[in-house]
Amino acid sequence: MTVQLPSVAVPEALRGTAREPAPGFDERWAAWQARGVAHDRALRRKLGIAAPVVLMVAAVIVYALIGR
Repeated sequence: MTVQLPSVAVPEALRGTAREPAPGFDERWAAWQARGVAHDRALRRKLGIAAPVVLMVAAVIVYALIGR
């Protein structure tokens, strides 16, 4: 008993076996550092907006509770 598998047409783009070589340590390390810099920049931008707002809310609460 043999199993007949249907033949499937594979596009030429998927058929190729040539692959780009895996990046080396230096390339991966540079990408890691770039992601870290981007994350730091985004965090600083968010904190630059949120910190003054939080301080103002805290000041209003303290004034309301203690200032009178």
